[in-house]
Amino acid sequence: MSAEPSTASLFRTFLFTDIEGSTRLWEHEPARMRAALERHDELSRAAVRAAGGELVKTTGDGVHAAFEQPHAAVAAALALQQAMAAPVAEGQLALKVRCGVHCGECEARDGDYYGPVLNRAARVMGAAHGGQTLVTQAVAERAANHLPAGTTLLDLGTVRLRDLASPERVHQLLHPALRAQFPPLRSLEATPNNLTQQLNSFVGRERELAEVRQLLARTRLLTLLGMGGIGKSRLSVQLGAELLDEYPDGVWLVELAPLADPLLVPQALASVLGVKEERGAGVTEALLTYVRDKSLLVILDNCEHVVHACADLAKRLLQASPGVRMLTSSRDVLQVAGETVYQVPTLGVPAADEDGADTVPPVRTGGEGRAATVPRRPARPGLVNELGRHAAVQLFLDRAGAVQPSFRLDPDNAAAVASICRRLDGIPLALELAAARTRALSVQVIAERLKDRFRLLVSGDQTVLPRQRTLRALIDWSFELLSEPERTLFRRLAVFAGGWTLESAERVCAGEGLDEADVLDLLAQLVQKSLVVMEREGARYRMLETVRAYAAEKLADAGDEAAARRRHVSHYVDFADRMRGKLAGPEQAGGLAELDLERDNLLAAHAWCGTDAECLEPGLRLVFLLKIYWHARGLLSLGLRVTVEALGRTRPDQRDFLRCRALCDAGQLAYYMGRHVDARAFLEESHAIALELGNKERLSALLAPLGMLQATAGDHAQAIATFESAVAVSEELGHRRQAAVALNSLAQLHRASGNLPTAEALYQRVLGLLQELGDSESIAIALLNLAMLAITAGDDQPARSRLSRVLAIEREINSKPVYKSLLEVAAGFCATNNDPGGCAYLFGSAEEIGAKTGLQREREDDEFLRPLVERARCDLGSAGFEVQTAAGRRAPELEVRELLARVVRLAK
Repeated sequence: MSAEPSTASLFRTFLFTDIEGSTRLWEHEPARMRAALERHDELSRAAVRAAGGELVKTTGDGVHAAFEQPHAAVAAALALQQAMAAPVAEGQLALKVRCGVHCGECEARDGDYYGPVLNRAARVMGAAHGGQTLVTQAVAERAANHLPAGTTLLDLGTVRLRDLASPERVHQLLHPALRAQFPPLRSLEATPNNLTQQLNSFVGRERELAEVRQLLARTRLLTLLGMGGIGKSRLSVQLGAELLDEYPDGVWLVELAPLADPLLVPQALASVLGVKEERGAGVTEALLTYVRDKSLLVILDNCEHVVHACADLAKRLLQASPGVRMLTSSRDVLQVAGETVYQVPTLGVPAADEDGADTVPPVRTGGEGRAATVPRRPARPGLVNELGRHAAVQLFLDRAGAVQPSFRLDPDNAAAVASICRRLDGIPLALELAAARTRALSVQVIAERLKDRFRLLVSGDQTVLPRQRTLRALIDWSFELLSEPERTLFRRLAVFAGGWTLESAERVCAGEGLDEADVLDLLAQLVQKSLVVMEREGARYRMLETVRAYAAEKLADAGDEAAARRRHVSHYVDFADRMRGKLAGPEQAGGLAELDLERDNLLAAHAWCGTDAECLEPGLRLVFLLKIYWHARGLLSLGLRVTVEALGRTRPDQRDFLRCRALCDAGQLAYYMGRHVDARAFLEESHAIALELGNKERLSALLAPLGMLQATAGDHAQAIATFESAVAVSEELGHRRQAAVALNSLAQLHRASGNLPTAEALYQRVLGLLQELGDSESIAIALLNLAMLAITAGDDQPARSRLSRVLAIEREINSKPVYKSLLEVAAGFCATNNDPGGCAYLFGSAEEIGAKTGLQREREDDEFLRPLVERARCDLGSAGFEVQTAAGRRAPELEVRELLARVVRLAK
């Protein structure tokens, strides 16, 4: 297979345009504005097209166009300005358009362009006035000898743009037909401010910038809340730069991180504003007098360690002047009346399965539920382009490119980059520290060493605050601001993997100095201080993995880890016990969904059992309770792995009930995966222990799995005898579920031997038992067996009816085994109904699920399906069949489901 080419790197010139005053026009004259915008769009398209450019997209009330040559972009801007300057018909709106042109390296993906050059072009446009076109020095140098006739460039000198990056030298496009005189550029210098030039670009926060801008327009006090390193300061400063035009008296940044004394907060603002104390009055009174008739925006950055002083100052300033607005950034809220809080999110990261790595988390023997999987193989096709959409990846690439200019995202490093971004939770500072390591380490090595992230992620930049030089110091700052009860809860919450509920926190974290009644308020404080994330409207909570790793270190240092993790194990064994009861009845769908949410916690509990001798028995009980879940979700490989690990913690001479039961579970899981040799070894050892114990219930549970192995080996007579014995024993013991399993296996053998009437009678008995139990998944399997009988007999209507019922059940419970089997039986149905293409397509989709989950067809089911698949192959020809099968393998699940619904006549 050939490697996927890396994302295309190109040199392009970009034109950005915007209509001056469009917001006001939309508010006051929407009808005329709508007509004027249509004219604007038509003229824009024509200008870009005539210059040989590409109209990439519209941006609000402007356009974004790309050109291969700088002079072409200048020609397009000139043509647009001339067209917009022409007189309009009576009653029409005359619009003024500002244009910005810049050129440089960029990347092309999915019909769009990416890179700092685009942001810069947009900022150049933003500095212009309506009717004015600005081009950068880079464009001027390249286009100077190819300008349109009558056109010249006026050097306006160097200006600071509102991206807060390095100054840019700009030129104004001049032409006799265009206006030449304009007010000073809309740059940082145009409005009083103390916003400092940023040393790197603003990446990945466009959506958040728009959201906080809208919020600040509706409130006078907005707090950007979030953990350290999440980008609150950068976002607030960028917002201030965006809003310069709205505050005639300036935008003023007060950096509070260096302050240790809360009493110095008013003085820090006074120093920024140049306000001096007056005799007989304090600095706060002087500030209140100064702002009384001012229109300004005050940005208080890093308020958390002086939060009460910030709250008091903000309240008094807002009361003193209606023209004052406050923007604060903090790890804790100010709790002032009228405060609006915006939770700054982490940057978007690739999903766990997006890099093509194994979606089943590996299990470690430590206290964690997940271990890092850093694929060394080349990325799957298309991954490079897909990853570039994520803000965390964009930031990492930008910062890595700054320290290693040759760095590019490519098929060899894409999976490692995705892993880094995901495991660092999309925290901007953590990503920047990791990117800095690319100067000396490959991204694969960085990803592997993130298990010791606090040692790895250290900055050598001595100009930044000490708490921003290392990932550990970043969280130390927040931890030191906690009370002792808050620290205790924070540490203990590290035992949870993948989140928790309030009830779980109360059960696991209370005790030994922490009262259960206090957990609610303490948890709320940790949420408020940005160390815990609240999800699902308070139904669940979680820690970012970086914060959790820090808390886990603190838990170990406190000597509290073993006790907390034992409570965690106990809680989740009890939880799994409750869910097992749901899985066996009508609440199956809900039980599966709850187990999905807690899967990481269940794996973390299992992992701890491997390190703590006191948890050996709970660990064996846990893997038994989860067997049905692993099967229902198609996680057979993971289920077998954890069951074998739990068995590996026992001694071979441990001949007790728990080990006997776990061996039986391992045998069944291995059988479902087609690993019959392993299954036989597990089941025979379990059988031997059950005989030694004289445990009739264990012997009864083993009969059906042993019979399945006998049938697989071709010993039908012995298998029938074993299944009949299993039915008799199960009925004697009153175990309806075991009786149903044995009856179903017996019916399978009769179906395979062609004794269809007997098979159908047995399947009907199975269905009746399962309906009494309310077991949706098993009911679906019974209906599929009956559907196969109907298809074999050529009875289309009962087959279709049964398939329809199964599809409805599967939609409710989302069971992988049911879904895969449904696809296979529906494929057979297609083959008998003159639809060989549908047969091949559904068969391919089922095969793909089998490859991903390890689910194997039983021999009897394969004997039903194979001849029908071969019939479809003959009808289509081998080449045509393979094309359809490959299409089914690649198809999104939604498309497969649409075809499936049509097959069973649930959709047109």
